[in-house]
Amino acid sequence: FFGRAGADGAGEPMDTDPDQDVQQTPEAMKEREAIRQRRDAEDDEEEDGDEEIQGIIMGAGENNYLQRGRHFDVLRNVEGGVADKGISFCLTPGKGTPLASRGGATTPGFTPSRVLLANTERRMNLLGGPETPNTLHHADIETGKIVSTWTFQKDNVEIPMLDIHHDTKSGQLEERSTFMGLDKNRLCRWDLRDARGVVQESPIVQWTGGKDYSRGTNFTCMATSGDGYVAVGAQDGCVRMYSSKSLTRANTAIPGLGAPITAIDVTYDGKWVLATTDKYLMVVKTTFENDKGLESSAFTSRMGGRGAVPRLLRLKPEDAARTGGKTFAKGKFTWITESGMSERWVVANCGPFSVIWNFNKIKSCGGDGLSFGGLPTSMDYIMTAKDEEVVDAAFLHPKYASAVKGAGKAAVEQAALVVATPHRLFNMGS
Repeated sequence: FFGRAGADGAGEPMDTDPDQDVQQTPEAMKEREAIRQRRDAEDDEEEDGDEEIQGIIMGAGENNYLQRGRHFDVLRNVEGGVADKGISFCLTPGKGTPLASRGGATTPGFTPSRVLLANTERRMNLLGGPETPNTLHHADIETGKIVSTWTFQKDNVEIPMLDIHHDTKSGQLEERSTFMGLDKNRLCRWDLRDARGVVQESPIVQWTGGKDYSRGTNFTCMATSGDGYVAVGAQDGCVRMYSSKSLTRANTAIPGLGAPITAIDVTYDGKWVLATTDKYLMVVKTTFENDKGLESSAFTSRMGGRGAVPRLLRLKPEDAARTGGKTFAKGKFTWITESGMSERWVVANCGPFSVIWNFNKIKSCGGDGLSFGGLPTSMDYIMTAKDEEVVDAAFLHPKYASAVKGAGKAAVEQAALVVATPHRLFNMGS
C-alpha cells in the first residue's frame, strides 16, 4: 500500500506489576486499572491502524484523505495522481458528546458513515455511524480534532440522516454553512448557523427547508450540480430532479427500470445525470426543447415525454463473466468544480475491476445495441483489473491532470484517476 501513513512504533513494555507484594490499597488498585485501560486503548489503536480502506475523500487543494475505518491517511495531490504524506489522524468526539459519554475517558474514535470536506477544505463534516445517524460532527483538519457535535432535529424531534451532501458541486471549496440531507423518506437542507446568521454553539443543526414524505419514496442517494440542482435516486429505480430553490416537489421524475439506484452523480452544468444500479449505469440527458422551442432543464421544468431516452452502460457478457457476477458500484463523472469545463469520463467499480467509459462517445452516439425494452446501450469501455476488490475510484481535480495534445491543434484534457482496494492504492491515467 503506497499511501499507508504512520511509522512503526516501538515495542510496548511487558505489563508487569513490580509492586505486587505491596499492600493493595483502593487508590493503588484504581491507578493500576487506569493504566491498564490506557494500554488496552493504545493496543486497540495500533490494531485499528491495520483497518481496510473504505474510500477516498478527494480535495481540490493540497490534500486528499484515505479513510480506513476511523483513521484518515493524508495524501498529497501531485500531477497525475497522489502521494503519501506520511501523516494520519483519528477523530474522536470530545467529552459530553453521545459517543464519548458511552465509553468514558478512553472512548475510541468512531467510523463515520459519510465524510464531507467543508470550509475551503479546512474542515470535515462527518455523519455519525449506524449507532448515531442523527449526529453530525464538525472537525478541524489542521488540528485533527472534532470541534463541535450537533444533532439533526425538526420540531424538537431528532431526525436520522442516511446521507449528507454539498449544496453545489464546488461546495467544499467555499465558506458555506449549509448542506443537503437525505433519509429514506426525507430530502432537506441544513444550516450550521442560527437564525441570526452566526455559526451556533447550540447542539442542534437548523432545518432550513425540505419535505418529509409520509411513505413510499425510499430514497437511497443524492448529488448536486454546479448551480445547486439536486438529483435523488430511489430504491425503485426512479430519479427525481429538484431545482435549487425548492425541495418540496420534484419537477421531473424519470421512472426506473426496476433496479434500485445505489449511487448518483450530476455533471457540473446539470445537463446529465448518472445513476448506478447493480447491473447497469443509466445516463439521463436533462435538457429538452419546451413548447416555445427553447432549451429547458428537467431540474427547473417538467420534462414529461419531451426528453431523450436514457442511455445504458453495461458490460459485455464475457466481461460480466470475468467479474464473477459482481455488481456495479459508485459510478461517477470526472470531477469538475467550475464552469467552462466539461466531464470527459465515467468510472464505476465492479468487483476487482474499474470500468471506464468515454463520456463524449456516450453523448454523441446512440449506443452499441439495444437492451431493456429498446434503450440505447453502450458497451465500449476500458476495464482494468486489480488483485482484490475495488472499493473506490475517484478522479482528481482537473488542475492535477496532465494536458496532452490531441488531434489537430486542440489540447485534450486528460483525467487522473485514483483507485483503492482494501489494502492498496493506485494512480491511473485515463
